Amino acid sequence: MTKDMAPLLGYRLKLAQHALHRRMEEALRPLGLSPAQYAVLAELNARPDQANADLAERAFITPQSMQGVLKGLEVAGLVERRQDSRHGRRQLARLTVLGHGTADAANIAVMEVEIRLEAAVAPAELGEAVQMMERLHKAMIAP
Repeated sequence: MTKDMAPLLGYRLKLAQHALHRRMEEALRPLGLSPAQYAVLAELNARPDQANADLAERAFITPQSMQGVLKGLEVAGLVERRQDSRHGRRQLARLTVLGHGTADAANIAVMEVEIRLEAAVAPAELGEAVQMMERLHKAMIAP
């Protein structure tokens, strides 16, 4: 049976996510960053000394892809890595001084996108919209 996808909630969520991703790409392009790189910078800005696997989960990419993202950020001088003294083979990433400045600039760019997104929701409904997104997320991760 063929079904029109347009009214499906999952399809609508994916459309919105895709449009959001494109806007973030546009906002971050002048800084030479991708959304995945921004996610890493923002995460390390909030919580330094994180392992590859933890960052990958928070950036919605695989640990293998995260290795490439971190390497690129390291080469650009935005991130540095060191061995975890508690776990021999594990490396922890943190921002450099340049990385902090770039993360701050990227946050400003991304907040413009967030403002545009939130403008589509009435201020009185914003909390409800966030709660609905949380419920949808929980429904999808539940066993």
